[in-house]
Amino acid sequence: GHGDAIHMTVFNPASGALAVWACHENKKDGSTFRDAATGKIINQVKSGDDVGRCMAADIDPNYPGVEMWSSRSGGILATDGRIASTSTSGVSMNMACWWDGTLLRNLQDGISITRYDYNKKNSATTLLSANGCSSNNGSKSNPCLVADMYGDWREELLVRTSDNKSLRLYISADTVEYRFHTFLEDPVYRSSVAYQNVA
Repeated sequence: GHGDAIHMTVFNPASGALAVWACHENKKDGSTFRDAATGKIINQVKSGDDVGRCMAADIDPNYPGVEMWSSRSGGILATDGRIASTSTSGVSMNMACWWDGTLLRNLQDGISITRYDYNKKNSATTLLSANGCSSNNGSKSNPCLVADMYGDWREELLVRTSDNKSLRLYISADTVEYRFHTFLEDPVYRSSVAYQNVA
């Protein structure tokens, strides 16, 4: 019943309890939000389809924590079960990234980075389109790498040119009001940057 994505987040800020949002390709479980410690289902959107993609990221400040969606979720869900939007239009299901210097996540798909418009719903603003570049892995539409490589906590985008002769590294030029330790100081983050590039 595996899907191609899984996301872990803090479900209860008071206790620090973790939960997992996952999609399933077994044509019955759809998308599940589970207690990470016990596996108990907190919320589920069942589906008879192959649900290979899902995403979780804090894209709307009107709801605490992350928002979640999948290819069959029927909209964007809050961790408390409320419906943040009845559509997934305007949100990609590939990756999230820290790009524009705000505390909300941006969405990365293919050679683009977008910002979800939580006021208008169902729309997004393109922050970066790496013209002349291509993504990898066919339908997966992945860049070569998204990671905090320069250490200011925002992430950079590394993509190949369409002729396969060069790599391009894109860095956000937005000013930042917030200061954090670089993500590279987190051993899990640092090892993840490595293991994402070994196969």
